[in-house]
Amino acid sequence: MTPHDEATMRQIAASRPGLSTRVSANAGSGKTKVLTDRVARLLLHGVDPQHILCLTYTKAAAAEMQNRLFATLGAWAMLPDDDLIGRIRLLGHDFDATAPALAHARSLFARAIETPGGLKIQTIHSFCSALLRRFPLEAGVTPRFTETDERAARLLRAEVVDRIASGAHADRLYALARHHSGETLDGLTREIVANRAAFADPLGDAQMARHFGVPPGCDRESIAAGVFQGGEMALLAELVPALRQSSPNDVKAAAKLAQITAPGFDALPVLESVLLTGAGAKDPFSAKSGSFPTKSCREANPHLAAPIDALMVRTEAARERRLALLAMEKTRALHQFAGVFLPTGNAPSSCAAGSISMI
Repeated sequence: MTPHDEATMRQIAASRPGLSTRVSANAGSGKTKVLTDRVARLLLHGVDPQHILCLTYTKAAAAEMQNRLFATLGAWAMLPDDDLIGRIRLLGHDFDATAPALAHARSLFARAIETPGGLKIQTIHSFCSALLRRFPLEAGVTPRFTETDERAARLLRAEVVDRIASGAHADRLYALARHHSGETLDGLTREIVANRAAFADPLGDAQMARHFGVPPGCDRESIAAGVFQGGEMALLAELVPALRQSSPNDVKAAAKLAQITAPGFDALPVLESVLLTGAGAKDPFSAKSGSFPTKSCREANPHLAAPIDALMVRTEAARERRLALLAMEKTRALHQFAGVFLPTGNAPSSCAAGSISMI
């Protein structure tokens, strides 16, 4: 017999029925062969076919393995003695080539075919489905449940969203949509379904405020009022033209500040993008006191320096509270939507609890 190479020897070792083995290898390197050989060796050892369970991830892999195993066992049933002995020993099996052993090897194909329910070569999903059908009450599912594929689940989620959009709770959908930046809600609704337990118990605004560190009485108006204390629009009206006559960076800042047409909460992110340092700065999101606008612009407009620096400081102080309030608003919208999106019994009240947050 030709000596086996190192890779084959590793495959033979991995297919030993008596070892608990974990195989990690690239696609096409022989993982399915190892598993098929392992099942064949188990059968040669006399293990009842109905006591063997093989789990794979895809239906294609399960079908491939079953086809290979039946092809191997079917060939054994027809081979002459010497060829059969050679085939079995190539598996690394210590085969006692007696007449009863040969007869047993040839009978394995028929035994596998006649096994009640067939050989258990299943996907993980079908195995879990079988378990749920055996213990539906313990699993909390209806005994006559059916599985759905991802396409059908996606269509069902979209149908539920459409019903909400035209129903009594449409406002919850629109509140969520204001915070959602994706083109569709499919990814978000999939996560809601997968994490439905997180929306099971009601959670009040007071509890949510404590979770995000939002102080009592803090709302959009109070945060904006802490920044816009009067005269800021006049300051910006004078600052923007001055910036447009300055350096390229000042010109870019002017384009951003020109977007602010009224004082309010929605103007704060624009102010932060211009007046605070960036995420990669040594002191992230801190006031650019003394460095904005550029030196030439400040020297040309010295009367603007002090009010601009004061506005920076107020913008920096408000940022953390703004983000906390925004996170709370997003999470409230998410949980309120989940309350009507999920089936009855998943907290259809004003807010639902859990660890799911939109930040």
